[in-house]
Amino acid sequence: MQLTEALRWTIYYRGIALVSFLLGLALAVTGVWFGFIDLVMSQIPGQDGGGSIEITNIVLGSLLILFGFTVWQIGKTAAFYMTLTEATESEMADRFDSQTVKSEILEVLDDRLADIHADVETTRQQVGRLGVDEHAESLTTDLKDRADTTPEPDTNDDRPTPDQPTNTPPDNQ
Repeated sequence: MQLTEALRWTIYYRGIALVSFLLGLALAVTGVWFGFIDLVMSQIPGQDGGGSIEITNIVLGSLLILFGFTVWQIGKTAAFYMTLTEATESEMADRFDSQTVKSEILEVLDDRLADIHADVETTRQQVGRLGVDEHAESLTTDLKDRADTTPEPDTNDDRPTPDQPTNTPPDNQ
């Protein structure tokens, strides 16, 4: 979350909390005014009190003060909950925009596919080289095998074959 967004949500929260505080304060001040003003005025020297303080006014004032405190606390908690929920939803909507997520996933998949394609191409080249080497080796091995199994003509043998002329000197005895 950026600083401006955080500041906006903070002001929003503080505004709602301030409204609940002002409502609670107004209720409490009203409770003090109706319930305890006569009691306070009777305690000030030189003031002529009304003589009788009604218990109902004190109870009503106390209830208004308590209600004002409750309004303030519940309002503050509701403001926190509302602000936190809305800020989280807003941030998640920005962060997990469906188009943004799709494009990020596609970028990762494209990168992976490019890597796989490069690996396949490298493997294909290596297999091709290995195949050529094996083929050359098998040809060499085949030639050696043929040479070992076929009898070579004896070149040291001086016997002529029937179709060859002989170069031996005639016996003159």
